[in-house]
Amino acid sequence: METLERYFNARIAAFLKSTGMSPTTFGMRAVGDPNLMRQIAEGRSLSLRMADRVLAFIDGYDADSDVARTPPHRPRQRRRWPKAAAGRTRGGGAMADRPSKRRTDESIRFIRASEIAARLGVARSTIYGWVEVGRFPPPIHLGPRVVGWIRSEFDAWVHNRIAETRGGGRSVVPMTLQGEENRR
Repeated sequence: METLERYFNARIAAFLKSTGMSPTTFGMRAVGDPNLMRQIAEGRSLSLRMADRVLAFIDGYDADSDVARTPPHRPRQRRRWPKAAAGRTRGGGAMADRPSKRRTDESIRFIRASEIAARLGVARSTIYGWVEVGRFPPPIHLGPRVVGWIRSEFDAWVHNRIAETRGGGRSVVPMTLQGEENRR
């Protein structure tokens, strides 16, 4: 494996030397990552697909016009982004707005603080404050800086709050919808 890495690195070094291209420019033009060469020097291991893209760039580079030819078997496609929802950007919104296409077991689905905050209409700091005083289920640590709540526990908590507020769970019509004669 090390022999392939040496060959790959030697091929890139020879290309950079023959063209006079900077490593940053090479990374950007070859794979769209200006930090590629720095990361390789730091020990990053490339996937075979990424290595093929780099080698295809080197093989298709036309020094006269200073551009790389696109390989004929892989036409360049423009990246299309879905239209954003009204008033929302691509990265915004709760996770519920973009459910995963993968099938998950509903009994252990995790939801994040942003989704809980959106559903309850409170700030994320309020949720963490409730956890601290024991008024809300504690989160599950999913990673070093990632937490989530089990959806079924959150749903049970919501139903318990409704039952406590409405007097044992019986449904009460809101005061604004009752007639004057039915008010307490």
